Amino acid sequence: MEFTSIPRRGYVEQPTPLQKLPRFSEALGGPEIWIKRDDLLPFGGNKLRKLDYLMEDAVRAGADTIITASTNQCCHNEIVLLLARREGMRASLIMEAWGDPAYRFAQSPERALYSLAGADAVETTTAPPSGPVESMPLAQRLREEARARGGSVYFMPRGGAGALGCCGYVRAADELAAQWGVDAPAAIVCPCGLGGTQAGLIVGLHRLGCQTRVIGVGVTGKSEAEMRASVLAQCGELAKFLDLPPVPDEAVQCVEGYAGAGYAKPCGEQYRAMCRLARTEGVLTDPVYSGKALYGLTELVRRGAFPADGRVVFLHTGGMNLYYDYAALTQFEEG
Repeated sequence: MEFTSIPRRGYVEQPTPLQKLPRFSEALGGPEIWIKRDDLLPFGGNKLRKLDYLMEDAVRAGADTIITASTNQCCHNEIVLLLARREGMRASLIMEAWGDPAYRFAQSPERALYSLAGADAVETTTAPPSGPVESMPLAQRLREEARARGGSVYFMPRGGAGALGCCGYVRAADELAAQWGVDAPAAIVCPCGLGGTQAGLIVGLHRLGCQTRVIGVGVTGKSEAEMRASVLAQCGELAKFLDLPPVPDEAVQCVEGYAGAGYAKPCGEQYRAMCRLARTEGVLTDPVYSGKALYGLTELVRRGAFPADGRVVFLHTGGMNLYYDYAALTQFEEG
């Protein structure tokens, strides 16, 4: 399929800023760091780029009910709910609390936000992402309930995953290339969870013939090999979907070791990296995704992974203005 012919809903009309971070760069003592501000997208997160395509598909399918799932620390479910309301649809949501088995939606801080938008159903499961054995039966039950009301259901992929959702970051690659012109950076650094954002950027830059590396910093605690396998598979699926040549294996670079004690569990070094960006540039990052990627970026700079006279772009995937709980960071504060 020709990329430019794929219909989208039009939620993302203007490029997000690509800004230089001079004081942060000086504090790191390494290359020139720039930041792609996808935290400034409407609703505050990178999921909107993916849902731009997926919600259009849902509308064209004639759906009046969206069923989807994501972790309780991710902004996907909240953005789906808000977009469903914008489109006059119902939304049934599954919160996968495998990162925090003690999670209870009824006692969670974000419950008020879901109530404001009138979530039609919110279910919770502690199933791990590698085998959502609880999520699938829940989704099937929610579908049957919707059908009993005469509804037409669209199953939204978990977290916006899949080739169609990844097209959001193929388009972001076009946006970035236009913003940096002929002076392409040495690398883009982004969070890597399921890896769809990274896959979209890799295929998008490959489509443009750009050699800029896209480095995914693991946020879940998976090994480098596990992350590479996931991103490679998504790159292959996306390239096939867009009738593009496959990207070479070496185009996929992932780094481990910056996820703290695991998904949604920050560490002191990460906290200090987040403080450095906030205190030098006034930019906040969340403790689950962008904060871990930022920590990875600072360590890569410290290890000399980039040319000292080069440029690196940090992709801020946002989401922290929705319902991230920063309480876990207070343990690292200095007295």
